[in-house]
Amino acid sequence: MISNLFAGLQNATIQALHLNFLNLLVPVMDQAFFHGLRHTILYNLEIVGNYIQLITADAFVHLDTIRYLALDNFGAIENDTFCILPQLRRLILKDALRNIKPKHNTVNLNKLHYLQSLTIKNIQDFRMSFKFGRLNKLRALTYSNPGKLNKTILTNMISGLTSLTTLNVYNMYLGYIPDTTLVQCFQKLKKLNRLFLATVNLETLPDGIFDNMHRVYYLNLFNNRLVYLDSAVFRNMKSLVTLILSQNRLVYIDATYLITLKNLKNLALKKNNIKCNCDLRPFRDWLNHAASTLNGGILCNSPPSLKGTPITSYETLWIDCDNHVVIVIVISVTLLLIVDLIIAFAVVYFWWDIKYFWIVRRSKRNGYEHLPDVGNDEHYDAFVSYNHEDSHWVRTKLLVNLENEDFNSLRFKLCLHERDFIPGAFIADNIVNNMDRSDEMVFIISHSFLNSSWCSYELDVAQQKVMDDKQNMIILVFLERIPKRELPRKLKRIMRHVTYLDWVEGDRARDIFWKKLKIALHSKHEEY
Repeated sequence: MISNLFAGLQNATIQALHLNFLNLLVPVMDQAFFHGLRHTILYNLEIVGNYIQLITADAFVHLDTIRYLALDNFGAIENDTFCILPQLRRLILKDALRNIKPKHNTVNLNKLHYLQSLTIKNIQDFRMSFKFGRLNKLRALTYSNPGKLNKTILTNMISGLTSLTTLNVYNMYLGYIPDTTLVQCFQKLKKLNRLFLATVNLETLPDGIFDNMHRVYYLNLFNNRLVYLDSAVFRNMKSLVTLILSQNRLVYIDATYLITLKNLKNLALKKNNIKCNCDLRPFRDWLNHAASTLNGGILCNSPPSLKGTPITSYETLWIDCDNHVVIVIVISVTLLLIVDLIIAFAVVYFWWDIKYFWIVRRSKRNGYEHLPDVGNDEHYDAFVSYNHEDSHWVRTKLLVNLENEDFNSLRFKLCLHERDFIPGAFIADNIVNNMDRSDEMVFIISHSFLNSSWCSYELDVAQQKVMDDKQNMIILVFLERIPKRELPRKLKRIMRHVTYLDWVEGDRARDIFWKKLKIALHSKHEEY
């Protein structure tokens, strides 16, 4: 029956021959099986859904023109079965029979120099292995055999396939292959465009495994055991458009290098164990700003309060996320700087007040001894500083009440610049020398006083003398009511520490004024 299967097909040209699902039971497929096809030009041959125990080395001797060959449900294949098919472009081998346990053999594929696509599926390694060699034309390889893919098989399979553009390895176990071997093998695939590593039980992605895959635009890591994803493994995959990471065990994703993948448009992360915490915020922020399409959406798996929340919208409290030690240090340093600035400003602004307060406190605590003037011709009870516009008040009021009163105990000798300054001497020298000869310094404050540069100079000299002599020697007399906002800052400081009197109209008020002024001069005079 089988011998008559191909009757009448000799010397014909056949584009495709499909012997699929005919329930053929073929103990041995050899050259006699295809004897009826001798001298026939055949390009595509499929024998699928039948039962073949053995395919011999000469089975396709009459079919050397075949370019596409698909076989399944076979028990064994002799070593050199495919070496007589030099024109073969595509080869599919799948579903070896499990109830037949032939002696292990190695099927040679290294003579298929024009082979462009190879699929090997569900053929246990203990039954047969494959010798690939240097298949320089091979562009697509699909390899899926249940069990553990060892170092030797992987190295033999990939080492010579430098022209691969598509590699699909799935439904296997790569856990026994050292990281260094994985990196060395995959770094040779520089022309790869699409890479499938689905259901291969990867727990980590070794650093450098994708470093030479500059052209890969599609990467599928579906259904592995990845828990942590260091995006540094993608750092050189600048052409990546689609990344499939669904059905892993990912808890954390580092977004550092994902941000650099400018062409990434599709990202699948469904069914992972994403923990939406502070560490994941950079990845969340990147998702919200990237143009990536989330395949089915990504939901938080933990903590319980956020479970089911879209990863793109979860929020955390800043107090939970930011480094508390750093926050405390930053706040402490900031407060310390603010306090230092306040203290520095206060010291500069209130320097005279601080120094004056210190001098007064020190003098009250330790006391001081008045040193009498030696060699001075004149000694004054008080030096009077005033503007010439107020000289009439000084002559008619101040002198009359302080120098000319007929009270021996309350008469004072005053120093007036227009009367007592030495003619021909520098004004500044006159001011300093006469202040040195005076026990007190009385300042007659008015608007004209405030506008006078010499009056301002006398006030400065008086402040310095207070500092140097450590004595409170200043008395202020205000002839006019002057708003405090118009007073210079140095005068405001002095007012906080020294006696000052206001000149007012009315006989009763004036009597009180003169008594207060005389008492102030007299009490200070007695201190010395």
